[in-house]
Amino acid sequence: MTVVHGVDGCRKGWICVSLDLSTGELSAKVFKTAKALFKDSPGPIGIDIPIGLPAATSRKCDVAARRLLKKRGSSVFPVPMRAALNPKFTYKAACDANEKQCGKRLPQQSYAILPKIREVDKLLQKDANLRKRVYEVHPEVSFYYWNEEKPMQHSKRSGFGFLERYKLVEKEFPGAVLQIREEHPRSDVADDDILDAIAVAWTARRIYMKEYECIPGGDPERDEMGLPMQMLA
Repeated sequence: MTVVHGVDGCRKGWICVSLDLSTGELSAKVFKTAKALFKDSPGPIGIDIPIGLPAATSRKCDVAARRLLKKRGSSVFPVPMRAALNPKFTYKAACDANEKQCGKRLPQQSYAILPKIREVDKLLQKDANLRKRVYEVHPEVSFYYWNEEKPMQHSKRSGFGFLERYKLVEKEFPGAVLQIREEHPRSDVADDDILDAIAVAWTARRIYMKEYECIPGGDPERDEMGLPMQMLA
C-alpha cells in the first residue's frame, strides 16, 4: 500500500490529507506540530509552506508562480529572508531585518506563518531523509494544473471561489470534502484548508508518479542551508 500526503496549515496546527493510491480514498488528520505529522506520515509529503529561504532577493519560484497564476498571483505571499526568522522578533523587528536584506518589509500574512516556517525549516535541516520526501507545494499552483492549466477565477475565500475548487475536488474524490468536514470542526480546520490540503495531496500523487511540474524548471536554486527553493505541482 502506497500513501501520499498533502499538508496545509490550519487553526489547530496542520491538516494532513492522505491519499491511498491503491484505493483512491482520502482521509485526514490534524496535528499540532509538523514533527508529529512527519513522524506519523511515511511516504511522500507535499506541504504548503516555503522550503528554502533566501538571503537577499526574492525566490525565482515565487516570481514564476505569480506569473503563472496571473490575477491569483497575490496568493503567493512574499517569503521572508532567513534573517527575519528570529523567534524573538516582533513584527517590527522582523520587518526591519527583512528590509535590511532585500529592501522590502514583510506583509502581515508572511509574518503570521513565521512559526510554521521556522518549525519545518529546522526539521528539514536536521534530517536528510526527511528532505528526500518533503516537497513545497502551493495549492493555487496545484489547482492551476488540475484546472487544465488555467488559474482559478475567484479568490478561495469567496463563495464562488470555494465552489469552483470544490467542483474540481468533488469530481475526482466524490464525497471526500464533506467526510473530512464532518470529522474535523471548523474551530480546528477551515473549509478552504480542506480544499487546499486535498490539492496538495493531488500534487503529491503526481510527484510519486513522476508526472509533476517544477517551478521554475531546471535545477532548483538552493538557500545557504542547501535546501531547494522550488515548487512542485
